[in-house]
Amino acid sequence: MRESPYIKSLPYHLPVVLAFAVVMAVTGPFGTYARMGLGDRLIYFVVLGAANWLQVILLAAWLGGVEPIDRWPVVGRMTLVGLLASVPGTAEIFLINAWVSRPIPLSALPSIFPENAFLTVVISVVVGLFVEQRLRATADAERDRVASLSAPATTAADAGPPDFFRRIPPALGRDLLALEMEDHYLRIHTTVGSDLVLMRLRDALTELGAGRGQQVHRSWWVADGAVAAVDRSAGRPILVLRNDLRVPVSKSFRDQVKAAGWLDG
Repeated sequence: MRESPYIKSLPYHLPVVLAFAVVMAVTGPFGTYARMGLGDRLIYFVVLGAANWLQVILLAAWLGGVEPIDRWPVVGRMTLVGLLASVPGTAEIFLINAWVSRPIPLSALPSIFPENAFLTVVISVVVGLFVEQRLRATADAERDRVASLSAPATTAADAGPPDFFRRIPPALGRDLLALEMEDHYLRIHTTVGSDLVLMRLRDALTELGAGRGQQVHRSWWVADGAVAAVDRSAGRPILVLRNDLRVPVSKSFRDQVKAAGWLDG
């Protein structure tokens, strides 16, 4: 989940969440203007907004790694995230009301849940579209940077490469070091630089075929000959590649990485 773009985008969302909570506190929707003072409304909407926001982010990060849900369009996936997040979110409304103002009778649940579910779904879809837009903007910027590099000369050894190599911009060359999964995108690392392509890691490994490297983490694949050193100072092995890129080795892949001799020395 730490590799999810939703987790990585947390700092970008926080100002928007706080601004939205302040607007809600000032306007006092859902009857809060009559029941609470401005200070209570600020506490109410900041706590409730932050809780719902974190639930949406964590659920989006988790469902982004669950098949076949991770293949859904972003709007469909985030709609499901919003519906799931609205269940604990509705319970939080009851708890926060009891803390800040006065308890809400359970008889109000049939009217509160649909309103909260609708609002949470809207927020969830907006967050999903925001993250998707940032991923595409990052991919476009990386392609522009790579396009500005001069393409290294190819050699006879490059003849007849696997199908995957047609996806690598010529400016990145053929010295493939690693592949890194970023949600629905794949970052290609070579000795020249990196680039993002809209592709899944498992599809890339199928195109590359066996014998060209090892998957070392759910989100990482490393090519043969790319490892320059191993760093164990963090309590778990980190592969240091020839371009100084640091790649974690997860427990589920550690045995096969060790068998390949990459953890020796």
